[in-house]
Amino acid sequence: MDINLPRISITVNDSHGMGAQGELSTLSLGFGLHQAWIYTAMFGANRLFHAKPLSFQENAQTLVSCFLLISIVTFGLSLLFAVVTDQKHLKFYTAKRVLAGAAVLTASGTFAAFAGSISGALGIFATVFAGISTGIGSALLLLFWGTAYSRHSAATIVMNTAMAIVIAVAIYSFALHALPYPWAGIFTALLPLLELPLLWQLTPVSYAVRHAVPIFNPLPVNKGPFSLRLALPMLLFGFALGALRSTSLQIILPSSDPITQLLALFAGGAATVLLLITVFSLDRRNSWDFLFRPLIPFIAVTLFFLPSAALNDSTFSTLVLLTGYMCFEALMWVFFGEMAQEFRLSPIFVFGVGRSCLAFGSLASVLAMSNPSLVAAITPFGEAGGAMLVMACLIVGYALLPRVRDIRRAVVQGVHNSNAIESFNDQVNQETQAACEAQQGQEGQQDQGEQEDQAAQGGADAATAEGKKPEVAGGSDASASEDAPPATEAPADADLAQANRARRSGRFRMQCEIIADRYLLSRRETEVMFLLAKGYNAAFIQDKLCISKSTAKTHIGHIYRKLDIHNQQELLAMVEKTREELLEDDSR
Repeated sequence: MDINLPRISITVNDSHGMGAQGELSTLSLGFGLHQAWIYTAMFGANRLFHAKPLSFQENAQTLVSCFLLISIVTFGLSLLFAVVTDQKHLKFYTAKRVLAGAAVLTASGTFAAFAGSISGALGIFATVFAGISTGIGSALLLLFWGTAYSRHSAATIVMNTAMAIVIAVAIYSFALHALPYPWAGIFTALLPLLELPLLWQLTPVSYAVRHAVPIFNPLPVNKGPFSLRLALPMLLFGFALGALRSTSLQIILPSSDPITQLLALFAGGAATVLLLITVFSLDRRNSWDFLFRPLIPFIAVTLFFLPSAALNDSTFSTLVLLTGYMCFEALMWVFFGEMAQEFRLSPIFVFGVGRSCLAFGSLASVLAMSNPSLVAAITPFGEAGGAMLVMACLIVGYALLPRVRDIRRAVVQGVHNSNAIESFNDQVNQETQAACEAQQGQEGQQDQGEQEDQAAQGGADAATAEGKKPEVAGGSDASASEDAPPATEAPADADLAQANRARRSGRFRMQCEIIADRYLLSRRETEVMFLLAKGYNAAFIQDKLCISKSTAKTHIGHIYRKLDIHNQQELLAMVEKTREELLEDDSR
């Protein structure tokens, strides 16, 4: 059953009629449920499941349970495994049955967390099972969400992410303050099942199965160097994010003061407005990491309020810190979605590397911040040492962030990732060969039938001369054999024609894919370019892709600028030139 919710679109046009469009859809609600599960199951485990904290944290303000520790480590390792086996197990990572299994596995592990408070071997087993199952299940769900987000424009990614964080914080506060034990834990365990129908609808049939080339065929990258280039800044960002997250979720939001809960909602709204203003005012950009420029300084300023907010000294400090945290949380998700979208990289690879490093950095931060003596020992700033350390990680992480030129170097130049295309063409060739064999077999059967008819006719003449009734092989009438071949001949011709059309379509898709690879077009730009190359105008593209006219014009303008052309005719000539190059390669 399809789930249809009202959609809200925001379009901002410039003086040239070029626009940026963001659409608020079920992405925000579904991902908000997933993020709410992370908050409640991971950072609310001590309250909702009576999970035991680590032994050295009995008097700490922020607590880490064994369940949280095992789950985050398993989560990070699962994502790294997905990075290594990205294209190799692509059908697995995009199959809907895997999506359903991941939701059930996550829910089962969350229910098992209740038994973790039992002393003895049963409690240890339940804790280990809960941590491993939730780690693996949530990692798979995250990959599906990353793939769903990466199919949209930057404005849509920002809008839905910002709203999802607000929804997640509201659900987390509801579970903490409105539901008693054990109902809060049961509600938390059901969250993965609630997000499942939304994510199911947002996940198309695997492109590895339906061969949706060129829309979802990622560019090949040097995984080792690129992963190392991205890992260090993400570890530092994760350390900063972990400090803000643990302070917000384990110190500020658990407060029963209603003013604090209102501040949380107000901070969510402020963060959403700030992100939207940034994305729509800076969308006509020269650099893909445009969101970091205004937001990183703002987040760094909010860190000055970290000590006072942790001590509940100031309402203003609480508001500023929560706003900075929500901006940072949304920024990290937008960062990976925009990277995969802009450079047409595999979302499984990008989110796998990025979110695993964020998880490990966040875990290190939570462990460090829960032991104030450790922070005081490694910094010369006393009580403010934690905030200064977090700020240093934030600034250094931004300085080490890979730029456009780094990503262009990581993309394998001159090597075309034609695995999906070759698979598509192999399937077409198999269908063509099967159709030809079927037609040849039917022609052979027809010839054999004619020979049998002639023999039967000769036997009939002889039988007539002897006064006997003629018999046909198989006991059927000869006229039925004569009528049978024409009945099966038309479907064979239709299959052959369909196979030929598919072969030509596969060749044309390959031409478009080569151009997209050569000029690093984004996923959306590749979709638009594919329709432009087929001769369609902006109005048709607008209706086909369900985007506004100004957004279609913006994509077309970006395509022309990247390809260094000026009109559709030049694009058609470029595609035709690519066809000639392919023919020359085939003739060699």
